[in-house]
Amino acid sequence: MGLFDGIEKFITEHGSAAILVQQLSFAKEQFAALEKKVGELQTENGRLQARLERVGVDLHDTQMELQRLQKEHEEEVRVHRCIEFRRGKRTGNKWVAFCPKCHMPAFSRESVIFVTCTDPACKWSARLENITLSQIIIELGA
Repeated sequence: MGLFDGIEKFITEHGSAAILVQQLSFAKEQFAALEKKVGELQTENGRLQARLERVGVDLHDTQMELQRLQKEHEEEVRVHRCIEFRRGKRTGNKWVAFCPKCHMPAFSRESVIFVTCTDPACKWSARLENITLSQIIIELGA
């Protein structure tokens, strides 16, 4: 506490009142408490910096994994005659009909003019006019 030693010596040599000594003692206590608080805050800051660094690394890893998964599941999507068609890895790189409402696979029997969603809760359907689902897929091309 070298900062206060000179002040204390000055007060003692000049016979100042006891009040000044008490005030100096109180200032020393406050200074010690503040030094302790600074130490605690520096420790906490170090912990938070380390945690932030770990979170940054985790975020980077997560972003890389997301990019990998997005690339792995890329699909070409077209909407034709109110039907969503997708082509990509999960469809064997062939055009497959999907419900444009809930994106579940859609189906149609060759002789039926309706295409319906495979999810019974969705209840989406489309009416085909003078064309079958297979013919639409041929129209989409390779």
